[in-house]
Amino acid sequence: MNGSSSTENFESPQIIVEQLEIKEELEDLEGKSKTKRRKYTKKAGTKKDKDVGDSISGDNRKAAQATRTLKACDLCRRQKTRCFRSSERNSCLRCIFLNKPCSFELEAVPMPMTNSSISSVMSDNSETDRKLDLIYGGLTEIMSLLKNGNSNISNNNTTSNNNNNNNNSQFSFQSPTTSLKAAPFSIVSNQIPSRDIPKPIYDLLNLSTIKKATTTKAYFEPSDDILSLGILTLAEACDLMNDFRRNYGRWVSFPSSLSTEVLIERIRYKSSLLLTTCCLLSLRYSLNGVSPGDINNFTRKKKTYKDLIKKLVKDLDSSLIKYTAFQGTSDNSGDIEFLQSLVILSIYSLSLSSIVPTTMDDDDDPQGIDSDLAGFNLDAWFLSSIGLTTFITKSTFGTLFKNNNRITSSPNANASTATATTTTTTTSPFTVLYDELDSDEYQTLTILRIYNHLCLVHLINCVFSGRMCVVDEIRLNYCTATLSLPSATNFDGRMVSEIGILLIAYNFVQVQFNNVSSTRDLRELEIGFKTVKEELRMWYDQWEYLFSQPNLQFVELNYNFCSLVIYYCYNFSRTSVIKPFKKDASPSTINDNSSLYDENNIQYILANTNKDGLIKMVGHAYKVVRFVNAIESDSYFAYLSDQIHFCFYFSAICLMNLLKYLHKSRQLTILDEVSENDPELMIASTNYHPITEDLRTLIDKFSRVGQDNQDDIISKYKVGLNTLLKENFAL
Repeated sequence: MNGSSSTENFESPQIIVEQLEIKEELEDLEGKSKTKRRKYTKKAGTKKDKDVGDSISGDNRKAAQATRTLKACDLCRRQKTRCFRSSERNSCLRCIFLNKPCSFELEAVPMPMTNSSISSVMSDNSETDRKLDLIYGGLTEIMSLLKNGNSNISNNNTTSNNNNNNNNSQFSFQSPTTSLKAAPFSIVSNQIPSRDIPKPIYDLLNLSTIKKATTTKAYFEPSDDILSLGILTLAEACDLMNDFRRNYGRWVSFPSSLSTEVLIERIRYKSSLLLTTCCLLSLRYSLNGVSPGDINNFTRKKKTYKDLIKKLVKDLDSSLIKYTAFQGTSDNSGDIEFLQSLVILSIYSLSLSSIVPTTMDDDDDPQGIDSDLAGFNLDAWFLSSIGLTTFITKSTFGTLFKNNNRITSSPNANASTATATTTTTTTSPFTVLYDELDSDEYQTLTILRIYNHLCLVHLINCVFSGRMCVVDEIRLNYCTATLSLPSATNFDGRMVSEIGILLIAYNFVQVQFNNVSSTRDLRELEIGFKTVKEELRMWYDQWEYLFSQPNLQFVELNYNFCSLVIYYCYNFSRTSVIKPFKKDASPSTINDNSSLYDENNIQYILANTNKDGLIKMVGHAYKVVRFVNAIESDSYFAYLSDQIHFCFYFSAICLMNLLKYLHKSRQLTILDEVSENDPELMIASTNYHPITEDLRTLIDKFSRVGQDNQDDIISKYKVGLNTLLKENFAL
C-alpha cells in the first residue's frame, strides 16, 4: 500500500529538528551574536533603508564554536545535558537561552568597571554603539521578552508600547481571558441564578462541565471507522501509518515510543477522522507512476483512495456537527485529535483534492453514484479557520488544556467488608496519543504547536488567496507561547519566525488593497512601503541567525517569498495611483490604463516598476527558485507542505515574467546589479543561463515526483512552468 515515491529512506524535517542537540542551538545563538557584531561594525554608516537581503554574505553564515566546561552548571547537571560556558557572560549558553539563573553566576567574582571601560562606552560614535548593543544582545533579549509574555511578533511599535504597559500580564490559553470576565455573557451569568440563565449562554460558559447526552451520540460520532468497515486491514493501516509517521509526523508530534499498533488503537478510540486523514495522505503518491504490470494493484489502490475520500467526507461532516452544535461534550471528546486532523488537511488540502479525479472511473461506476466526488475540493483557509476558532473556544471555555478527572476504584484493605472499595481521583493526559513518560509541560508544548501550525497555514493561505485572517493580531501573537517552555526546540523558533514574516506580508497586502479611502496618493503609499521595509529589517535582525541553520530549513525561503509578494503588491498599488482607471473613459482611451485590471496584468505592472523594484523582485524570486538545489532527495521534496510547493511555483512564474520583461525592454543589465547586491547568485546580463538551469531543475523535480499523473497538482505545476519556459526562452 506504500506509494512508489516513499521508497527512499530519509528523515523528515521534524526528525531532523528533534535530533539537533541543544549544543547546536546554543552555539548558533552565541555565534550569530558575535557575527552580527563584526558585520555591523564593518558596515556602520551605510544607508538605513538598504534592503536587508543585500547584506547577507557567506561570512555571516559561520557560527562560533562554544567551549565545553569541565564541570556542568547545576541546571545542566540535573537535566543531564552537556554544558557550554558563554565566553561573554558568567553563565552557560543553555541557561541564557532558557532565561534561567545559572550557578556559574554565583561562582563568578564581579569585576568593577574601570574608567577606561566607561570611556569606551561613552564613545563619540553613539549611533554605532546603539546598533551594536541592540544586535549583540538581540536574541537573548528577545527570548527574555517572549518568556515574560510581552513580545510581539509583528514588530509593531504601537502594540509593543501597549505591551510594555502591561508587563505583568501573561497571555495564556489555559485560563479564561480578562476580556471574558467583562463580557456581557459573563455579567449575565453572574447576576442571574444559573437555573434562569438561557441554556445556550449557560452551556457556552461551562463547556468543561457539560455532560454528553447519550441521545446525541448518533448525530456526531460515527459508529464505524476504516478498519471496522473493511476499507483497510489492520496490516494495511499499520503500513500506511508507518509511512505517515516517517514522512508527515512532524505536523502532529505522535510519540515515537508508541508502537504503530498501539497508536492506531488509541486513535480509533478518539477520532475516526484522524485515522482516516493519516491513511489517506499516506496513500497519496501510490496513484502515481503505475507500471504496466501493476494494473491490478493500481486498481485496488484507486478504489481504496476513493473509499477513504468518502469516509473522510462523512467523518468531517460528523465532526463539524459536533463542534458547532454539540461542542459542550467533554467525555472522550477527541478535541486534540480533531485539531490535528485539521492541521493535516489544511497543509495538504491541494494535494488530497487534486488527485480525486484520478479515482473516478465510469466503468466502475456506471450509475454515476460517485460522480459528486468530482467536485471534492478542500479549502485550506476554511479548514484552518475552523481549527483556530475551535482551538480558541475550547481553550477558553473547555478542557483543551485541562486534565480530565478519572475515577478509579480499588479494594480497601482496612474496610470491614470484602466489598468495600476506596475511590481515588487521578488525572488522565490531555490526549490518548501520549507517551506515558511525557510531562504535562511537554503535552502543553504539543498542543501549542498545533495552534502554531494552524496560524502558519491560515496566514499563508490568506496571502495566497487575498482573504482576511479570522483571528486578530493579539491571538496571532500567542504563537510565541511555545518559546517559554523548556522543551521548546529550534523547530518552534522557526515556526514563530515564519508566522512573523507572513503576518508582515499579510498586513501590508490588506492595507494596500482594502483601503477604502478614495483620496489615496503616492505619498501615503510610499510611507506605507517605507514602514513595511523597516518591519522586514526588524524581523531580519531578530531571526537572521536561523538562516545559518542546516540547509533544509525554510525560514529564508519564506522571507524571500514574502518580500517578493510585498514588492509586487507595492508596485501594483503604485501603478494604480500613477495611472488610475477612469470609469468614464472613452473607448479610444480606455486601453491606456485598462491593462492594470486585466487578468494577465503582470507585464503591465513590471512596465511601471522602477529599477530598484525590479532588482529586488528578481533577487527574491531567484533565491526561492534556486533553493531547490538544496533539496537533493526527491522523496524529501515530495513530502514538503503544499504551501512550500506553491511558493516554488509562484516564484518561478514571477521570475520568468521578470526575465521576459527585462529581455523585451532591453534592461538585462539589471541582472548585473542583482549579482552585485548578492554575489552568490552569479548571474549577469550576458549570462542568465544559471536562472534557466535552476528553473529546469525545479521542473524536473516536479516531474519526477508527479510521475505523469496528470491530475496531481505537482504535475500541473510541472506542465505550467514547462510551457512558460519553452514559450519565453525557446528551451
